[in-house]
Amino acid sequence: MAELNAIRLRGVRQNNLKGIDLDLPIGDLIVVTGLSGAGKSSLVFDALHAEGNRRYAETFSPYTRQFMELLDRPKVDSIENIRPSIAIEQGNTVKTSRSTVGTMTELCDYFKVWFANCAQLHDPETGEVITTDTPQTIWKKSLQQFRNENVLLTFAVHRPGKLDWSTILNSVSGQGYTRGILNQKLVRLDELKPETLAPEDELHVVQDRVSIKPASRGRFIESAQTALHFGDGQMSLFNTKAKLLHVFSEGLHRPGSTRRFRAASPNLFSFNSPIGACPLCRGFGRVIEIDDGLVIPDHKLSLEDGAIKAFSGAVYSESQRDLLKACKRFKIPTKTPWKKLAKKHRDFVLYGEPGYGSDGSKWPKGWYGVRRFFKWLEENTYKMHVRVFLSRYRSYVKCPDCEGTRLQPESLCWKWKGFTLPDLYEVPVSELVSQMGKSTSLPDEPQADLARQAIQTRLSYLEAVGLGYLTLNRSSRSLSGGETQRVNLTSCLGTSLVDTLFILDEPSIGLHCRDIDRLIKILRKLTDMGNTVVVVEHDEGIMQAADTIIEVGPAPGKNGGEIVYAGRPNGLKRLRKSPTGQFLSGRRLIKPPKERRPVTKDTPFVRMRGVQKHNLNGLNVDIPLRRFVVLSGVSGSGKSTLLHNGLYQGLLSRSGKACEDPARIEELSSELGFGEILLVDQSPASKTPRSNPALFVGAWDGIRQVYARTEDSRRAGLTPSAFSFNSGDGRCPHCQGLGFERVEMQFMADVYVPCPVCEGKQFRDEILALQWNGRSIADILALTIDEAIEVFEEHKPIVRKLRALEEVGLGYLPLGQPLNTLSGGESQRLKLVRYMGSLSNEKNPALLLLDEPTTGLHKADIERLLGVLQQLVDNGHSLVVIEHHPDVIRAADWLLELGPEAGSAGGKLVFAGTPDSIGKNATATAPYVLEDSPSKTAYTTPKRKRASGKSRATSTLQLTGAREHNLKNISVSIPRGAMSVVTGVSGSGKSTLAFDIIFAEGQRRFMESMSSWARQYVEQLPKPDIDHLSGISPTVAIEQRVTRGTRKSTVATITEVAQYLRLLYARIGIQHSPTTGEPLVALPAKALVAHLERQLKGLAKRRGVQQAHLLSPLIRGRKGHHEPLANWARDRGYSRLRIDGKWVPLDEFKKLDRYREHNVDLVTGSITFKNSRIDKITTKQDKPISLPELVSLAIDLGKGSCYLATEKAPEPVWFSTRRSDPVTGEAFPDLDPKDFSWNAQRGWCPTCRGHGALYSWMEEDERFDEIEHSFDDGESCQDCQGERLNPVSRSVYLKTVTGNRYNLPQLLKLNPGTLLGEMDSLELDSRARAILAEILPEIRERLNFMEEVGLQYLSLDRPTNTLSGGEAQRIRLAAQLGSNLAGALYVLDEPSIGLHERDNQRLLDSLEGLKAKGNTLLVVEHDAHTMRQADHIIDLGPGAGKNGGHILAEGSLNKLLKNRKSLTGQYLRKGIPHPLRGQWRDLPESFNPRRRSSPDDWLVLRKASLRNLKGDDVFIPKQRLTMVCGISGAGKSTLVRDLLMPNAQRAIREENKKLSGSISRDGFTTLIGAHTFRQVIEVDQSPIGKTPRSTPATYIGAFDRIREFFAATPEARMHGYQKGTFSFNTKGGRCETCKGAGRIKLEMNFMPDTYVPCEDCNSRRYGNELEEIRWKDASIADVLEMTFEEAARFFEFDSQLGAILKLMVETGLGYLTLGQSSPTLSGGEAQRLKLVSELARGLPTFQERKSAIFQPNLYILEEPTIGLHLHDCERLIHLLHRLVDQGHTVIVIEHHLDLIAEADYLLEIGPDGGDAGGQILYQGPVEGLKRIINSPTRPFLQEIIG
Repeated sequence: MAELNAIRLRGVRQNNLKGIDLDLPIGDLIVVTGLSGAGKSSLVFDALHAEGNRRYAETFSPYTRQFMELLDRPKVDSIENIRPSIAIEQGNTVKTSRSTVGTMTELCDYFKVWFANCAQLHDPETGEVITTDTPQTIWKKSLQQFRNENVLLTFAVHRPGKLDWSTILNSVSGQGYTRGILNQKLVRLDELKPETLAPEDELHVVQDRVSIKPASRGRFIESAQTALHFGDGQMSLFNTKAKLLHVFSEGLHRPGSTRRFRAASPNLFSFNSPIGACPLCRGFGRVIEIDDGLVIPDHKLSLEDGAIKAFSGAVYSESQRDLLKACKRFKIPTKTPWKKLAKKHRDFVLYGEPGYGSDGSKWPKGWYGVRRFFKWLEENTYKMHVRVFLSRYRSYVKCPDCEGTRLQPESLCWKWKGFTLPDLYEVPVSELVSQMGKSTSLPDEPQADLARQAIQTRLSYLEAVGLGYLTLNRSSRSLSGGETQRVNLTSCLGTSLVDTLFILDEPSIGLHCRDIDRLIKILRKLTDMGNTVVVVEHDEGIMQAADTIIEVGPAPGKNGGEIVYAGRPNGLKRLRKSPTGQFLSGRRLIKPPKERRPVTKDTPFVRMRGVQKHNLNGLNVDIPLRRFVVLSGVSGSGKSTLLHNGLYQGLLSRSGKACEDPARIEELSSELGFGEILLVDQSPASKTPRSNPALFVGAWDGIRQVYARTEDSRRAGLTPSAFSFNSGDGRCPHCQGLGFERVEMQFMADVYVPCPVCEGKQFRDEILALQWNGRSIADILALTIDEAIEVFEEHKPIVRKLRALEEVGLGYLPLGQPLNTLSGGESQRLKLVRYMGSLSNEKNPALLLLDEPTTGLHKADIERLLGVLQQLVDNGHSLVVIEHHPDVIRAADWLLELGPEAGSAGGKLVFAGTPDSIGKNATATAPYVLEDSPSKTAYTTPKRKRASGKSRATSTLQLTGAREHNLKNISVSIPRGAMSVVTGVSGSGKSTLAFDIIFAEGQRRFMESMSSWARQYVEQLPKPDIDHLSGISPTVAIEQRVTRGTRKSTVATITEVAQYLRLLYARIGIQHSPTTGEPLVALPAKALVAHLERQLKGLAKRRGVQQAHLLSPLIRGRKGHHEPLANWARDRGYSRLRIDGKWVPLDEFKKLDRYREHNVDLVTGSITFKNSRIDKITTKQDKPISLPELVSLAIDLGKGSCYLATEKAPEPVWFSTRRSDPVTGEAFPDLDPKDFSWNAQRGWCPTCRGHGALYSWMEEDERFDEIEHSFDDGESCQDCQGERLNPVSRSVYLKTVTGNRYNLPQLLKLNPGTLLGEMDSLELDSRARAILAEILPEIRERLNFMEEVGLQYLSLDRPTNTLSGGEAQRIRLAAQLGSNLAGALYVLDEPSIGLHERDNQRLLDSLEGLKAKGNTLLVVEHDAHTMRQADHIIDLGPGAGKNGGHILAEGSLNKLLKNRKSLTGQYLRKGIPHPLRGQWRDLPESFNPRRRSSPDDWLVLRKASLRNLKGDDVFIPKQRLTMVCGISGAGKSTLVRDLLMPNAQRAIREENKKLSGSISRDGFTTLIGAHTFRQVIEVDQSPIGKTPRSTPATYIGAFDRIREFFAATPEARMHGYQKGTFSFNTKGGRCETCKGAGRIKLEMNFMPDTYVPCEDCNSRRYGNELEEIRWKDASIADVLEMTFEEAARFFEFDSQLGAILKLMVETGLGYLTLGQSSPTLSGGEAQRLKLVSELARGLPTFQERKSAIFQPNLYILEEPTIGLHLHDCERLIHLLHRLVDQGHTVIVIEHHLDLIAEADYLLEIGPDGGDAGGQILYQGPVEGLKRIINSPTRPFLQEIIG
């Protein structure tokens, strides 16, 4: 194992790296440097980051992984001790306009919390502050206004729709009220006649008459509370003459008004929440509209000259004629410039003539206006050209409703010190820091105060990295690459992640020299938190500040890829051969030019006056031409605005060219004309692999011409196009000239393999055979640029273009290297080179604008680059460069500096002159440019003691103020690198702490580094209700999935091995014909046409078939709405698609469900039949086409496949150039992993639908209509022979070198070891080997772990429902713990469930190994052995539900044992005394078949032989508590659940005293004594329903009985209410606003769903009318809010219902409410709820109790202790004993020693798992086990019972 203090890389061969070995110290700031192209990015990003990111990504499901941006598995021998990795790269990939600087840094999240607590509500009309009313504030206001007056306190009553006034008055009078106020008159309620009241009348019921005096305070407040309660939060004050004095409302309201305001909450201030977002723009702040500025761009033009640009083209010129005609009729001038037209004339043009649309004033006679013209166009957006046209005139404009603030109007009524929250977002960060400094701490609001502190910290981070000029509402999309990287860097700091590997790519880009030391402090902060930071960097200050520096070199390209140096920076300075060391030590310097080009009055200039844009406010600047000009200044001072929006776009717009966003410039003039104006920014040179250096600089055209002129080429009639790899007939047809094939790998990174046809040479064989100077065209592409210059020395145009590459130091690149593989520095120089060939012409000088050309360049590369730039200026060109690098500034002829600061404090010209003269000015740049202050001494790095990552790291995870669910504002400290156990009674809050808070936050913070597109496919947990969480690593959850999967789940599926094997078979499996058994072959198009003709002839003769269609498959099994594809097809004239088997006309196409997978096929052509012959063949728009042409088109569009289908025939006939039966010509579509899934229709056997066997329940299921014969239950499917897959999928094989061949089902029959052996001996070609190399390590990892946990005996096709609980648990752990991560936080939910104590020790050893790798473990657990091995224990309690959520004890085991408050400590100290009853029950007399009474005393199973059972006889005493124990996988579940239970049920049904069976068929010979039971009741481990509509009361069946009581009340019967009326799941009585859920779900795209309480029913689920129906003074909603303890007392009169409710109390669930939502239950609560539900089935019926008939039940329980604390286990033991005392027989499969010790009778199976088990080791009383030497349970049980 690797040393824990370093990440060990061994044999790294990525790209040009030469098998390097390297150790990276954990916790260090590590700088990787070297010449551009030497291999830095290959090492850091392609190897180190790829592995760290890949290993963490593997902890997600395969489903989620297919949406993640997965990186290739690096080419290395090994990487050990790797941390989860986050890369903060150059460039801005943010696409959504929802993202802002505030959201990226999470500052908006903290601002929402802080603002909700400290802002005040202001009346939007009066500006007054509004506060909420309570009985106490109402008293204060009343005392001030109405002192010494007698007042009436009233509440209003209205008539609900379904009740009449008579019922209401009776109800009110029945509650003791006597007086009311109606229409300003005081009335007595008993005298009020209901028929005189109108439905809309408002009756004020008098609650009390009070004299407003200080002595009346108590009485007033009590009466006000009652009035507010009955008045739904409103009450009124009247005087004694019934005159209204005042209306008060509980909650926020405007005085004297009914308008209510929502209380402040964080979501109210979030534009990403439906609660806070502006309804119109949905929180975007902008809406897309037709922009008048684009419709009428030039206001100097008249209508006649084309002021309306949209009408100026040929397409809509008719509208221009309509306009001019209308203007003539209405006498509107058409020759006057638009800007001089009167407003009424402009309105006429824009909005149309007055009264348009009435009779006679419609088109063509009336003028419709520009607005209606665009409205008409918007109705035709299904046409592509209309959408394109509209896009030219649309733009985003500020939302008119929220004015760009993004929030809804009510949110803007809240202010802090006069600022709304959007106002604060508008303030630059540097000013916001000081503003927030004025905010006071809020000791009474700890949550808001922590948010305030987090805001100040994060704002200071932004300022520290030089981004103080940004505002928080700045769109993320508008940031530069360098700004984005630094914002992300501060986000990483803000997440407080630790033990993470942060990878940065030149964070100094775009940063001024003065800010470098602040950046270094930020990087230091990351390492001080315990992270490892690896930075690819060339900046000397950052290099000198590093703990470790690594130089990759010694040269670029194939001459690099070695480690030149690794160690402390000082050592590098002494290394003479190191280029970096030479510059760092000062031995080598970039010297400024000896002589600068002078700038005089005769020098030509570009003069700019009054530049207005962003922070440039009327800037005047003169830029000398034919000079090397550098534009410098601090980050954010306005340099990019001046260069891009001002100079570049300004000059373009002046020359009449289109530009995006030019600055407003009063005057722009140039004293020199330019042949070209070129801008080279930081965007990549190319993202396509189809471009290479030769093509990019234009040299490839010349090379192609050289080859086309050879004698052989001319003889063959070849033109230069034959030598193109991007088009023409010369390129390889298989790979289309790419030279490689991309193999899509779904949930893995795609694999690129050399093209099997051209072997990576890109061209056809006949082209490769042609040579020039002894070289083929492929040989030329393999040459380096330096070599090519020599080869083509006689071809000057080619050499001139290649020479430019050599001059900038790119001579080592191969001519054919794809541009998307270049490093950042290589890409930057390549873009510059592109123009150098065309810039050599001095007669036509150009203006070249460069934005930070030194990006990615080493100092040696910069030295070379400066020579090239100086040469360009010498050739007469003008050069303006944005740059911070001191060496470049010193090389300039002229320096322009903007400043003095950033943002609003910048935008001014602070210096213009030569670099030499800047010393006289105190500008920000001056200190770094002066010759006596070289860059190497410009930085001061504080000396710091070197420390290991471990000592520097935060040693604990700190959680403060956790209030999620039932947690009571707890704070907790969890040690890192240790194993902590969270324990406590079931329902005390353990899972909330471990999973809902710690796991959710760790994963969420890491996932911030993923794209928002990928995040939407990961279940996003909402942010928990906590104050603060720091010191957290990326988290991995291993949750308790007590389900054993679906009926179809196998060992292979739950270990994920099946997913990888499906992918393997789809990509490299050899497909055979299921009909002939022949391997499929590639067929030429001619053969396909012949085969198609035969099919068509057959169809033509078929009755009723008039037309057939040839379709091209476009999309197979891909999610998305696919609208762009439909638009593409429509625009090309096609009319129909076939989507998921349905024929869809394109005119009727609607967006598909984006979350479902779809198949989309294009109807390429149609064949019409007439008189049993082909009549015509047509393609799009009914154009005639020949059959060979149609096949060629369909094959081309379908990428080698197409199919024939009719609208009535169910099955299409496929044709393929790649996969056809050589005998029959039958073709098959390309293979997909779903073809090998028995859970997908594409893969499963159509008869058994993937079950592999036939079951009796299938006879009732209409989906199984393919079954045509009778069968025995569980019989193997005859069609697939139990292999689950269809014939096509079963006919794909992998072959081994020994001649074995396997289809997927055959391979899965093997055990892990055998399968791996066969995989290692597969017979494969190079392409298949490359694919296997990606997949096999994933399979090996998982199968090796299965062996580690002792499951090597399982075959991979073993159904999971036949596994024991322990086997299932270990398999899940094998799938999750197989990852080789280090530094992660693993959160485990009861890993010991289902495990025998011996296996549990193995598991604990595995967890220790995981901890030893440097991981932190947080385990929710009740197991005593696990707690004893833990480093730290957190005990929650004291009770469950609302009685829990407190920390009782925290610390080591000893601390817990001494803590008197800790319930866990008490049980660990004392244990449970055994037996609890004082003695074990005596056993009946031994079974004797001759004794007639024996079957009444014993349950006997003879020759138990199912699966691994070894044929022993089993004896189980009746009316006793029997425990079945043994090693996991020994056969316990097989014996009890799969053999005894179903046959006992059969014996009961058949009333058979002695049930006979067959060993081969049934697994036993005889079952005796089962007939005496009433029924078998099983409590297994399957989970309860997780729908929010399920509650404990509905689940156990109690609520049905309760609804019957309410339906039987006189009031309910009077209204005709039925039992169903009282259900919250059906219409009738439920609240229809929330559909009975009590809450409303608010959905927003890619955000977690938000739930808000239903305001109409106040979360009570029912309509108001049911509140009046009462049983014992409680409504149905009141009953749902009762706990089971309260309900048990409330319903004790009903014996049946009372018994069920008492069961809940006895199992320790009395604290739950009847209406609690099932998904909020903990694992232990859910398990016990299931137990109660099953036990309730065994309760005697009313009739049985009445007749005193008792027939016992057989109870079978499987591991009922899952999720239970020892305290709950004790309760469970009492419950089991009570069942036995009632005369029932109880059999429990269990590992928990405290339950085993309580058994009257014990049965142990063993001695091991699988085939080594299945033997009855012992059956008898508990104490007899002590004598069984080979019992695995004996040593552990002895500790309990002595």
